[in-house]
Amino acid sequence: MHTSVRGVIKKDDGIVLIHRIKKNSDVEIRDYYVVPGGKMELGEREEETVKREVFEELGIHVNVGSRLIEVHNDFDDSIQVFYECEYVDGVLGTGTGPEFTNHDEYYGVYKIEIIKYEDLERTNLVPEKVKVFLIENRKKD
Repeated sequence: MHTSVRGVIKKDDGIVLIHRIKKNSDVEIRDYYVVPGGKMELGEREEETVKREVFEELGIHVNVGSRLIEVHNDFDDSIQVFYECEYVDGVLGTGTGPEFTNHDEYYGVYKIEIIKYEDLERTNLVPEKVKVFLIENRKKD
């Protein structure tokens, strides 16, 4: 089992997401969105993982806030932990992580987008539990 940690970054009345489009086969195309983040490295704290992964993927620095939700994925026996994050500085889209530089191992489209809250319901954000959580908690604001 592995743990991934992800940062929910609010920006311009929306949330920063990574749009993924990739072919699983000659006929199947997966088109979905994910919250930026990734796997914890040995000895790393969750908050450190969020900061590192967000910088690698997006090219920005964030302050890590409260822990929002934890999702257990049975399909790959993993845990995803989501934190609220606040943009500090940096240029969105200047990440140098392997998703953006290693096209042999990482294939398909990785595109950074800001999705407005009102558009979340029509967005294929995975995992679904996080999408529902974000929509429900936005209505409470």
